[in-house]
Amino acid sequence: METDLPQAWVAELHDRVALTADPDGRAAVLNEMAYAARRRRDINDDTLADMLELAEAARLWALECADL
Repeated sequence: METDLPQAWVAELHDRVALTADPDGRAAVLNEMAYAARRRRDINDDTLADMLELAEAARLWALECADL
């Protein structure tokens, strides 16, 4: 499946070790990367919204993993 998401952002999203170590911090990094991509016009508003939703989902996943 091909994606319009920036590859560097996707790589950060898939870094489970960093995400589970610091869910809030990594989500903040993902959000900043998403906003930076939008400012550079690498992505559109819809993709930005998708990226922010994915970052929040990843944060919640990591927090859930920490509770296990």
